[in-house]
Amino acid sequence: MSSPAPEFPGLLGLGALFLRCAPVALFRALTYPFRNRRAATFHKDVGFAVLRTALHTITIPQTRWLSPTTAQQYLAFCKDHAIESHSIHVDVYGGTEGAETDSSHQVLGHWIGDEDADVVVLYLHGGGYTQTATRGYFEFWHRFACENNVNGKRQSVATLLLGYSMAPERRYPTQIQEATAALTHLINTGRSPSTIIMSGDSAGGGLSLSVLSHLLHPHPDLPSVKLSTPLAGALLISPWVVFSTEYDSFIRNGESDMVEASMLRRWAAMYLGKSKQDPESDPGPVTGDSYSEPCSNDTAWWRGMDGIVSDVFFWYGGDEMLRDGIHDSVPTFKSGWTEGGGEAERVLAVETPRGCHIEPIMSVMTRPNERGEHQVVIEEWLRKRLEK
Repeated sequence: MSSPAPEFPGLLGLGALFLRCAPVALFRALTYPFRNRRAATFHKDVGFAVLRTALHTITIPQTRWLSPTTAQQYLAFCKDHAIESHSIHVDVYGGTEGAETDSSHQVLGHWIGDEDADVVVLYLHGGGYTQTATRGYFEFWHRFACENNVNGKRQSVATLLLGYSMAPERRYPTQIQEATAALTHLINTGRSPSTIIMSGDSAGGGLSLSVLSHLLHPHPDLPSVKLSTPLAGALLISPWVVFSTEYDSFIRNGESDMVEASMLRRWAAMYLGKSKQDPESDPGPVTGDSYSEPCSNDTAWWRGMDGIVSDVFFWYGGDEMLRDGIHDSVPTFKSGWTEGGGEAERVLAVETPRGCHIEPIMSVMTRPNERGEHQVVIEEWLRKRLEK
């Protein structure tokens, strides 16, 4: 499927966007040694400040014109690594029992590694439900597969990164159905759920929890899916689990992270179809439902989740604006898990001090020759799921 080229959003708007960022970068660079409230490194501090400034005002037409599509990023990644691209079309409405067939609604899944690998990571990328995947996702999973698959003591692994639909063009619960259709596709092509790891970061982490919620409590507007056995695991990297921006971490970490509060509110409203007349204006507080905002549920919601997925790992950074929302949600999830009979040690949450939002992904691009503790702990968890 090919999408029409995005319309040019205009030189005036793009020029104003860049002009706002330049003085911010200069100010942060000059004042870095003298400020107590700052990111962990000089480059993070300057870069994140510029990114926050851009995200505060950038519009969807501007991001559509400036950003390559997920498919374009994937093809560029494959070309640079001299590997053959392999994308599949997932029929969203035709792949699940009880769904209305509509072959016109398909999404692309992009393989990183051999689709016949022993274990597959179904990956849902971040971007506030409105932005396409960036290069870092492909690099992260490519590196992990290359390093893991040479070890005969572990099962081989590949990743299917789903190019699910973006808001506001398509809204909730479309993205949940698309992700569920990709999972169903893997199962229908002969793969046991016990060989599938559900994973995602930021909005993709929240979407992963939405899919798990749907598997346990079928959404009334979506076809249900019954698993023959629990999924192998769920890896949630800086998951966007609640839409509230009232947590203390939005103030405490306001100058040490890359995200921006009004941007999160705008993008959440676009995803939920709750935008004001001007979708680019700040809608104020935004709330979802049990599926779009799964960690707004109480412990009872999560009882029985151990029958859906065998192990769950939450990773988040101490410098994240989303830190408190994730940190406060984990105990509720874990209590419901154990009340339903799940073993407590199978739900793991790790906070990396001074880690920023989705740092395990970001640092693959910014520091490709280094491996921080945030990546080490995630890779160790993954390898344990792959032991023979």
